[in-house]
Amino acid sequence: MTQLPLRQKAGNALRRLIQENYSTQEDFAYDYGLDIRSVSRYVNGGISKIDTIQELADFFKVDYTEFFKD
Repeated sequence: MTQLPLRQKAGNALRRLIQENYSTQEDFAYDYGLDIRSVSRYVNGGISKIDTIQELADFFKVDYTEFFKD
């Protein structure tokens, strides 16, 4: 079994957090201040910048390590 790259794990975690806290990705994008294309890119393509992951963790009030769990 191959492991996902860390950026993809972060994207999957964002998808999960959005699903747990918002009705749609668009609602999250509005609250977070991003356009829906950026949110879609993070969710589907992953997140590679640690600063972005930390900002998202702060926004959702979770530890940034949540973004690297399977």
